[in-house]
Amino acid sequence: MAVRRILSIENKDDLPILRQQCAPVSMSKQELEPLIEDMFETMHEVDGVGLAAPQIGINQRLVVIHIPARHEKKRDGSVVEIEAEQNYAMLDPVITHRSETTVTGSEGCLSLPRRYAPIKRASWVTCEYRDIKGRNLRIRRATGLLARAIQHEVDHLNGVLFIDHVTDPTTIEDIRDQK
Repeated sequence: MAVRRILSIENKDDLPILRQQCAPVSMSKQELEPLIEDMFETMHEVDGVGLAAPQIGINQRLVVIHIPARHEKKRDGSVVEIEAEQNYAMLDPVITHRSETTVTGSEGCLSLPRRYAPIKRASWVTCEYRDIKGRNLRIRRATGLLARAIQHEVDHLNGVLFIDHVTDPTTIEDIRDQK
């Protein structure tokens, strides 16, 4: 496994790659397995939630998403897991349904590190995709962080960047100087 270089929105050579419409996945399972491992490793290295193949220079409709486990502290001080972590490797994901209601949340991008902005997204989405075994899968009415991550990563596959959803540039928070 290897950590890959993440393309930057601010790099004039990277931006055209990030703006491309991606092609359907055409790699074999043998090619995909190490690539998916590299994508997860790359994403975890920079504490990301999702990573799309074009962000590492690969023009294919492939994304990985990691939703961390959620924990809750009980009255007695102990901690209990209330939701297990979720990991997805999605080939050719398509959002088939989305809510009419929206929710605004702070969003960032690994291709524009340490900058965040309030982005309006559908409050839930249904997504169909294939897994590495070739099975057709569906996530029905994903909400919360998973819904936001799916929308963000599918946008990447269509050459759309999160900054395209920013309605007021003064709302972009830059924390590059903060530790």
